[in-house]
Amino acid sequence: MALFAEHVANIQGLILRGYTHPYSCHLLFSFDVPAKAPGFLKALYPSVTSAEAWGTAKPQVLLNIGLTFTGIQSLGVLAPSDLENFPQDFAQNPAEEIGDVGPSAPANWWYGRFSSSDVHCIVHVYALSAEALTQKVGEVTSSASQWGVRERLPLKSGSGRIEGYLREDGTVHFGYKDGISNPSLDDDEQSQAPEALNSFLIGYSASSASQPAPTEGKALEFAKDGSYMAFRIMHQDAAAFEGFLTQQAERVYQKLGRSLEETREWIAAKMMGRWRNGSPLVLSPERPDKKTQDETSFGYTEVGDPSQDIQSSFRCPFSAHIRVTHPRDEELKSIVSVPPRLLRRGMPYGPTLTSSTDDGVDRGIVGLFICGSLARQFEMIMGWINRNNFSPVYAPDEDRQDGVCGNRDKNLPIKNTFTIPMPAGEAIQLEGLPQFITTRGMIYALLPSMATLRMLAGLPSTLVPKEPASGS
Repeated sequence: MALFAEHVANIQGLILRGYTHPYSCHLLFSFDVPAKAPGFLKALYPSVTSAEAWGTAKPQVLLNIGLTFTGIQSLGVLAPSDLENFPQDFAQNPAEEIGDVGPSAPANWWYGRFSSSDVHCIVHVYALSAEALTQKVGEVTSSASQWGVRERLPLKSGSGRIEGYLREDGTVHFGYKDGISNPSLDDDEQSQAPEALNSFLIGYSASSASQPAPTEGKALEFAKDGSYMAFRIMHQDAAAFEGFLTQQAERVYQKLGRSLEETREWIAAKMMGRWRNGSPLVLSPERPDKKTQDETSFGYTEVGDPSQDIQSSFRCPFSAHIRVTHPRDEELKSIVSVPPRLLRRGMPYGPTLTSSTDDGVDRGIVGLFICGSLARQFEMIMGWINRNNFSPVYAPDEDRQDGVCGNRDKNLPIKNTFTIPMPAGEAIQLEGLPQFITTRGMIYALLPSMATLRMLAGLPSTLVPKEPASGS
């Protein structure tokens, strides 16, 4: 489903494009003086990147803006009755429903410096160079000071800001290649199997039952051509992860007939569903293969020769991360009408761990999860991560978790074991899964349309397509 040019020009670029600029900074702001906030948005608007084609060269800097429910509320542009048309999940930013309890609970977010409801606006800046990033961030924060907009500094290390970067090998701190599988929303009729717009953009369905809220009135006009985003900062305990691989490999490497290092990588692949180079276990069960490292066209129900009864879990365990978050052709329970997908935009933050023990430095992933319904997409997948109960294949052990990303809090009704089925002999049980990932903070935001940003900034409503970037 190709988008008409006028719609592309009205959509923020972060929704339709997976940016590959290597440097980013994600700035959190509060509208302390709401009456002045339009001046801030007006100052930023010329830099906002739409989904239009860039031209022959990448822009040096990309910028996009997200608004929280409390931010929209504070601007006073919608009446309370219109605000009620937004979905409750967006307004309430629920945490327990997605497993953010224990160390990941909201009371611990942002190191206690502020609450997520204090944040009204997120400005996402991406750049081709560190120098260009520094310059643009300086411009944004200078405008914020001028217009009475307070910056919130959420992290302890460095500048206190959320600064992401792409590692040279394209991996995250756990060593896995990232960003391989993502739904397509390309404005190109030759794009392979684009996902339904209704899953990611507001205002594209004739049926109010399936259309993302809001579905009527001024709230729909405000939100149309926008998307919801779950913005999450996830600490990765790289030392615990690598230590767990070593501990478990020492138990089973002789039984498997592999070296200790080969077994570590085998366990890492089983927990993720892909080897660390990206090769999916379904296609490359024995070792990583460069030929399959970017492959996304595969399923789980038919493996190898379809005439043979080969259990797919022998290759990719049921609780492997990619099998939980993207079940593909897996049978789902009847309560799941449409398999949820997310547009993932993110990159690592914090320095690479250079020792085998934790150095106390914060590192992890800046996660931006874009969708049309936070409840039906993001929250559903997060629920699956923390309890594998969405498919008949998990019965009767529906208290297992995603091997990599599950919250291991003792108060959750889960089994703290990862099972690796074996074609011969008993399954290998990896017991005592540690807490590999801890939520440092989360914010729900709306990525509004360019037209809505112009309205908020007090600019003319007529859409004027931007000229393609020249790269300067």
